[in-house]
Amino acid sequence: MKKRSIILILTFILLTTSYSAVFAGSDRELLLIVDNADLLSDYEEELLDMQLESISEKHRCEIIIVTVNSLDGKTATEYADDFFDYNGYGYGENDDGILLLISMEYRDWAISTHGFAITAFPDAVIDYMADEIVSSLSEGNFKRAFSRFSILCDEFLTEARASKTGSSSYDSRKTLGMTPRILISLGIGIVIAFIITSIMKAQLKSVRFQPAADSYIRKNSLNIRQSRDLYLYSSITKRAKPKNTSSSGSHSSRSSTHRSSSGRTHGGRSGKF
Repeated sequence: MKKRSIILILTFILLTTSYSAVFAGSDRELLLIVDNADLLSDYEEELLDMQLESISEKHRCEIIIVTVNSLDGKTATEYADDFFDYNGYGYGENDDGILLLISMEYRDWAISTHGFAITAFPDAVIDYMADEIVSSLSEGNFKRAFSRFSILCDEFLTEARASKTGSSSYDSRKTLGMTPRILISLGIGIVIAFIITSIMKAQLKSVRFQPAADSYIRKNSLNIRQSRDLYLYSSITKRAKPKNTSSSGSHSSRSSTHRSSSGRTHGGRSGKF
């Protein structure tokens, strides 16, 4: 009986320690996936929550996904901001975090950022992330959309943490993504061109290299009797003077912000799916 009591006490301590570790750096009482609209199975919800917890702890920035059936008269942005603020979300002293809200009533989505996530996810990056998940949301494949969102958060947070400005960049991501494909395409084109020119060269058996141009000119075939210059026409080409945008900063690193009902500063976007 005494041995059994010790096991129960150790189990309780282990569970308490695990719970504290999961919610380290946060005052929240909810999970990182709150599926009030019941869009996922219990198993899918459990796996996604583990994924979100792992990424959030890795980057010290909470990633939250919330689904609801109604916005209760609020806009999608207002609901997302309030859900983040009034449920204790956010990692560390600055409550760093990003929240994806899905409302099924009028098929709204919203992304709300706070703290470090405001600079880590500028407007252009959030637009890119939305483009990546909206098609899956429209098709009703919420599992794929939420998984893709969490993966993108992981990738952009990694870039932001490594950046001196603390911001990720959609422009650099797009360029880096295109480079391998461009190189592969160029390589294939060069190989095909080499094969074609080699075949054409092999067919020119009657042609031999000549050291001088005399061999190509027929004797006494060129006789110029008179010459004159004729002015035909002129053309003017106009180009717009490039505007100096260096003072405004990079568009890809700009984050629009607003105040929530609690008075806190949030970034983010919203739309339909």
